[in-house]
Amino acid sequence: MQSGIRRRRFGRTGLYVTELSFGAMNLRLLDSVDQAYEILNFVLDQGVNLIDTARAYNGENGQGQMVESEVLVGNAIRNRADLDEPIIIITKGHGYTPDAFDEELSTSLSKLGIEGKGDLKIGKNDVKLVYFLHGINESRWNTIKTSGVLDKAQKAKADGIINYIGFSSHYHDVPQIKEALDTGIFDVVELPYNIFNRSLGEDGEINMLKYAYDKDVGIVNMKAFNGNGMPAIYRMLKDFISIDYKIMLNFCLSNPYISTVDAGARYVEEFKQDIEVALGERLTEEEIKNYKAEADKIAGDMDKICRECLHCLEKFECPQGLDFPAILALYSRYMIAEKLNKDRSELIEQYKQFTPNAKDCIACEQCLEWCEYKLNIPGMLEKAHEALV
Repeated sequence: MQSGIRRRRFGRTGLYVTELSFGAMNLRLLDSVDQAYEILNFVLDQGVNLIDTARAYNGENGQGQMVESEVLVGNAIRNRADLDEPIIIITKGHGYTPDAFDEELSTSLSKLGIEGKGDLKIGKNDVKLVYFLHGINESRWNTIKTSGVLDKAQKAKADGIINYIGFSSHYHDVPQIKEALDTGIFDVVELPYNIFNRSLGEDGEINMLKYAYDKDVGIVNMKAFNGNGMPAIYRMLKDFISIDYKIMLNFCLSNPYISTVDAGARYVEEFKQDIEVALGERLTEEEIKNYKAEADKIAGDMDKICRECLHCLEKFECPQGLDFPAILALYSRYMIAEKLNKDRSELIEQYKQFTPNAKDCIACEQCLEWCEYKLNIPGMLEKAHEALV
């Protein structure tokens, strides 16, 4: 299917990808399975040809059903009879050793329902599978380099089990991102970049977006809106800055090195707004300069806050049963409200609903390795309890 959404070359894959793609992480956060299929089918109706998911994007939806993003994505594609081009699927695994890689990849192929070799299909529909090593950081990269998993990934590609190899990473892992790109093994990379944090772009010591682009690696831009927990904070900030979601998205779309922006919309109406931006004009150099200056006025206030991205819970469960991402997201809103001299009583009331609450943290620190933003979670929980009681 085709639409008016423009396309960009997807690095050395030779594919052309819609510059607006769909991030399926939030399907697990919806109220029902029907809502998940509604947004997936709408996305496909618009001609969007890349869907980004992961083995770990699983959870209990609003109706108490355990859902797996890969299963939902696979079912949506399988049930379509009108797709006239291959859908590019990115899925990610935490398999950093050969055995773990085999296990994670095998499970993902089964959950998505991908069959064949080379010419991969879901049902009767052609797909192109980009398989990612998920969340490369220093310790994971050290394992990857020495375990033989890179050879395993290249063999899977040569055998046609996957079509392309990629990885995702985060702001604090520039040396590992550069080293991974320098291997020449990876066809695609997924990196965070937005108007409030450009450290992997033009504000970094190395512009990693340009660095990847120059190596002909396809670039998926995640975190264009800075994280799941940000809407409530942006509602507080709207009295102080003119930057809204449309400007945030257009800022990323205006970057010439990015292949596609992974928009993690939850509902059709949200994705319609994203499409409106994608179909419109890009920001001028002067507009970009002015919006950057405006964003920088408040960017520092968002440096050490929890964005409730939920990556920490994908492979970890708090031994105390503490919903620490929700508590820290609440505390983050409290800190911003305090700086803006806004009423915080409602946030204090919301904290009373948490059982267990932040005081029940035993500071085991098992959660720390899973935070993509390198937050001191136990320390923040201690401060949250002091502030919110």
